[in-house]
Parts: sequence; structure tokens; C-alpha cells
Amino acid sequence: MSLVVVGASYKSAPIEARERIAFSAGEIPGALSEITALKGVSEAVILSTCNRTEIYVDAKTDRMGLESLEAFVKARLGVTELDRGSFYLERSMDAARHLFRVVCSLESMVLGEAQILGQTKRAFEAAVASGACGDVLSRLFKGAISLGKRVRTETAIGSDSVSLSTTAFRAASQRFPDLENRKIVVLGAGEMARLALGYLLDAGARDITVATRTTEHARDLAEEMGIGHCAFSERYAHLGSADVVFSMTSAPRCVVESDRLAQARAAAKREGDPLVVIDESVPRDVDPACSDVPGVLLYDLERLSSIVDEGLSRRMAAVGEVERMVQEAGEEFFSWMQERSVTPTIKEMHEKGDIAVQKELKRLCKALASARGESVSADEAAMFEAFGSAIANKILHGPIIRLRKEAKTGESFYYTSSARYLFGLDSMPPGTACGHCKDPSCFRGEGCSMHERRRDGEPDERYRMVENIGKRTGE
Repeated sequence: MSLVVVGASYKSAPIEARERIAFSAGEIPGALSEITALKGVSEAVILSTCNRTEIYVDAKTDRMGLESLEAFVKARLGVTELDRGSFYLERSMDAARHLFRVVCSLESMVLGEAQILGQTKRAFEAAVASGACGDVLSRLFKGAISLGKRVRTETAIGSDSVSLSTTAFRAASQRFPDLENRKIVVLGAGEMARLALGYLLDAGARDITVATRTTEHARDLAEEMGIGHCAFSERYAHLGSADVVFSMTSAPRCVVESDRLAQARAAAKREGDPLVVIDESVPRDVDPACSDVPGVLLYDLERLSSIVDEGLSRRMAAVGEVERMVQEAGEEFFSWMQERSVTPTIKEMHEKGDIAVQKELKRLCKALASARGESVSADEAAMFEAFGSAIANKILHGPIIRLRKEAKTGESFYYTSSARYLFGLDSMPPGTACGHCKDPSCFRGEGCSMHERRRDGEPDERYRMVENIGKRTGE
């Protein structure tokens, strides 16, 4: 088993690249089915937020996981090569540590933001519901979610209740300190919209209209919050007279177009008046050309990242403690991985050695019988078998001793996964026949495609020498 993650975040890729790889909630079940059908992949989880898209898999080997995920991402993007600068690849312990850092908000645009914990939990639940999550990723994500809760209660990383929504609210209030006197439109009715509305109401704003693609959702949210709502088709009439707009709809394409916004502003006689538009969505809700409309100040996710966070210094002081907890969680997870794999690995190594001895014994006995003209006796066969088993055990003794020794260390899983790869326990399990061909699949660690063309028990060149010696002796 090998953990692999492929992803793109606000740190590695511009928003134009991130919105191309982002998954909507409705796309995730189908994508998970497609990923788990890839060669060598057994489990998968997709974490797709406004700032990152990451695909976690458990695969037979690192190489299989990376090659399968890379093929999937290239197909989704419609490209022949991935931009290595935009996408990052992590494997094994680094992949687990990366998830732990993400869920603790160490990788977030706003250090200490709270939303990533809930987003990770929902990503895991979606994978479980789709049947894409097994023992390994379940253990990994449950551990990550538990860690995320601990760091928020045991450290100051979550102080000031920071989030992307608080940053967006700060951007609006910087331009309009008197939000209670401003007309505000919120597009969307999900978690981020609720957070934004909470901050706005706490600030005294009351002239708020919410609209979303599902009118019932907008109506229910408006009634709950005590604000107004409108049909999504009527949004431009409200955008025309607004002072502030928050947009977070998760729509697959822009819902605020520059030409229609300009027309709406002109019709409301607000042309040139200040309008703060905050787009918190990936893919983007607001056409970037809206920034060219007179008076419009557009904040997308990249621009929001430039806003100074007043509580940053206190949260930065907690980073060291959080990093220590991440390290401990990683070691605990890989100790579990080691415990579940070291004993079966050692057993399979012995089994593969025993099978190799039996195969070679069968070929040797056949070659000797052909050379001497009589079958090998039971005592001779037992002697040859003991001799072969002694050699196999001597060869395996060192690696097995080291595996057991390293099982007590924090990086134990590296040794077990390396042993499984080097001995071909996943790609060529005990009992798989393989000759000394030069088939490319052997070198890729995928097993040998040539073994089916070899007849089991057929003597190879080593035992033809025995036959030839016997023939020359008989002459």
C-alpha cells in the first residue's frame, strides 16, 4: 500500500489554473468512481475548496499511484503534460503530513482559518458515501479530522475566529466602515454565505438581499436571517444599486458578467459610484472584466490574500506547537501502517522464497533425471530442498531482521513499503511466475507479462548445462 496525493493550491497555481481542476459537489462521486477504477488504485478522496484541489489515493505502489493520478488530471484538463510548477506530488509519509498540515490550516491562505476542518470532513464523508474509502484513507482522514479539532482547542492557531469570510468582510468594511447604511447583495446560500451574513448582521447591516440559483434556498436563508431575497434571474436589478456584493455560488461559470453589470449600474443611475465586489468562488463567479466597470473594486481570492490580518502574530506563535502535533500524528499513523503490514510482509517474503526453492528444485530434479537416465531419489530431493531453503533463509535473514528493528522507528513504513516493492510482493505476489525476460512491465514494477508464455517446469539455460554434462559423460 502506498499513499499518494496530487494537488494544486493558491500557493502553487494561479486562480485560472485552479478553477479548471476544481470539482463541484455533484462531480465528486463520479470522479471518485473513475479514480478508483484506475490501475493500482484502491481508495480515493477528493478535497476541493476555493483555495485548493487535492486527490488522495491509496495505491499498490508509489509509481502506480502517481502515474494513474497524473493520467487522470491530464485527461480532465485536456493536456498532454502537466505544469509541474502548478501541481505538487507527495507520497507516503509526506502525503500524510501534507494532509495533517492542511487540516490544521498551516497551508491555508489565512493561517488558522476554521473552514478547512469542515471541508475536509465533508470530503471524507463524500468518499465514504461513494464507496471509495477503505481502511487506509479512513484511518488517515479520521486522524486528520481529530488532529484539526485538537489544534483548535489546545493551541492559539484558531484565535480570532479567522476565515476567508472574515478576510472578505474586512475588505468590505475597509472601504465602507458604515456597512449599516449600505445596500448589500449576497449571491449564494451555502456555508460561506452564512458566515458572511453573520458578520454583516453583527456589524449592523440590514439592507441585505440574498439570491441563489435555487430560489427556495434563498428564501429559507432570508427567512432564517431576517433579510430580503430575490429570484436569481433578478440579481442584476439589485446589483445595479448595491454598494457591496459577496458572491460564493459554486456555479460552473461566471454569474456576474461585466457588460450586464455596467448596464445595471447605468440603469440605477449608480454609474461610477463605488461598488465593492468580493468573489470567494472557484471557479470564479465574477467576470474579471468587471474590474474595468467604472467604480467597481473587485476582490478575488488572490487579492484577498494581500489583506493584512491583524491577529496573525498571535497565531504565528502557535505554529511551532501545531507542527509538533502534526509530526506526532504522522508518526502515529505510520506506526499503524507498519503494524498492519510488517508481519504479512515478512510472511510473504518467506513464502516467495519457499516457492522459488520449490520451482528451482523441480527444474533441477527434471534436469538431473534427464542427464542420469533415472529419477532423483526422495533423499536426494530432500537434501536439495534443505540446501535451497537454507540459502533462501540466509538471504532473507538480514532484510527481515532490519524490518523488525525498524518497525520501532518513526519511519518504519518506508522500510516495509520498500521491501514490498523490491521483492515485488504487490506487483508479483508469491506464486507469480517470472523468468529472466526483459519485459518493460517488470522494470516498471507492474509484474511480468511474459510469464504466461513460459511453461511451468520447463528447464532454463542453467539446467541445460546439467543435461549437457550428463550427455557428454554418457558418451
